[in-house]
Amino acid sequence: MKIIKLLKDIFSPKKCYSCNKEWHFLCLVCFKQCNNFDSICYVCKNPSKDFEIHSDCQQGLYYKKVIILTHYKNKVIKKLITDAKFYKRKDIFEDFWNYLTKLLIKYEKDVNKNNTLLIPIPIHFFKKLKRWYNQTDIISQYISERTGLKSVKNILLKKKYTGQQSHNTKLERKKNLKNSLQFNKKYTDKFDNYKIILIDDVISTWSTLNEASKILHNQWFNDITCLVIASD
Repeated sequence: MKIIKLLKDIFSPKKCYSCNKEWHFLCLVCFKQCNNFDSICYVCKNPSKDFEIHSDCQQGLYYKKVIILTHYKNKVIKKLITDAKFYKRKDIFEDFWNYLTKLLIKYEKDVNKNNTLLIPIPIHFFKKLKRWYNQTDIISQYISERTGLKSVKNILLKKKYTGQQSHNTKLERKKNLKNSLQFNKKYTDKFDNYKIILIDDVISTWSTLNEASKILHNQWFNDITCLVIASD
């Protein structure tokens, strides 16, 4: 696989979506110009230490923080994620996982391979069949290879097909997501007292991440952080 990747880089090098410079889909210079997120509470959008959810904003939530890389409203970011998800350009995620890993290390200083799991948000079988891959699996695996943290991609299962949630209202998304996820029972009691890093690509409401966090919380995972590429 490394040889194939090397040949692709030689004969069809990546080009930055913003400046057209070779070797990256989003070069570091352009990434820094994307007006990326400062450390905030995801609920109220006010400054917060290490992206932690303020105690006053915690009601009804099952995660402790949402670490966000950048803004989905940025046209370059939106185009990159759209191409990566829907046009089979999964290699685009290579640049994102690099930036996400640095962000995780900066804001989650106590994670290590003995106490932390990376868990990607699952997609339904039919959606994966259409795309050929789950983008959050790819991101999670990349971060695992870089950090040594264990990635467990099937600890959560998507049992209900919910369609494309981005077109729905917040209330519709919450209704669609109810009972759509389930915990894989073969992992019961296998990772006691582990910290969880939930991986997702784009969030516009707290619905998906909170539904996943609730299921994990019911299995006695109480320390849950969400790590995402972009948010509105």
